[in-house]
Amino acid sequence: MATDKKTIESYSNYAEQWAEYMRAGKNIAHEYLEKPAMCKKLPNLHGSTVLCVGCGTGEECEHLRSLGAYRVIGIDISSGLIELAKKSYPDCEFMVMDMEHLDLPDDSFDFVYSSLVLHYIDSWNDVLVSIHRVLKKGGKFLFSTHHPVVYGAGRTRTEDERASLLGYIKHLKLGTCTVLGDYYSPRKIDDIWFGNLEISYFHRPMDALMRDILQSPFVLTDFEEPRVDDRAQSVDPVFWEVRKKIPLFVIFELKK
Repeated sequence: MATDKKTIESYSNYAEQWAEYMRAGKNIAHEYLEKPAMCKKLPNLHGSTVLCVGCGTGEECEHLRSLGAYRVIGIDISSGLIELAKKSYPDCEFMVMDMEHLDLPDDSFDFVYSSLVLHYIDSWNDVLVSIHRVLKKGGKFLFSTHHPVVYGAGRTRTEDERASLLGYIKHLKLGTCTVLGDYYSPRKIDDIWFGNLEISYFHRPMDALMRDILQSPFVLTDFEEPRVDDRAQSVDPVFWEVRKKIPLFVIFELKK
């Protein structure tokens, strides 16, 4: 299943808020967990042609360009995000495009980067084949996505509390148990982020993610469950305390 149409529309309508949130460093999970880990894995980009898949409002494209990339192309399926990216970062190129069906030439990129995008589709087969096709031989694809342990958990939210629980409670006298969460069952999850961004994404267990990678034309060269940066302790101590013990994202590096 491709990216949910409601999600695409939500991001288009939310583009201005998304850009402000990202550019101000207000997304704690991005700023102090995923981004530092992804940046450490970037190759030498000097003179490279780079594709950014799911580029949003373009901040990461600008960063990749600043590292010496010769040409950076950002694609996103949300026209609203791309419109704002074009206005904000004229030194990069931006296109509205489906990541599962890249309308780009074969063997045209040295490096492909994607941050927290692949969980919007329920199978990675088509996108991995498409990205492999546009990469040059020896090129790398670096991407991050949701960690299935977190999104397989049962989640509750109230005005006073938030809980994310994966485990079980045995009721010894009754001979029964209560199971919290469901790691193994693939499913579409409808959610609301940042108060009013309505989106849908897909949860799949790790073996399903690995199977898509191992059955693709790529070679898996690296895998990481990134740890939170200690700088987060002074910014959001609760986030820091949770994420120094429990993962949130996972990072894969693939090679053609």
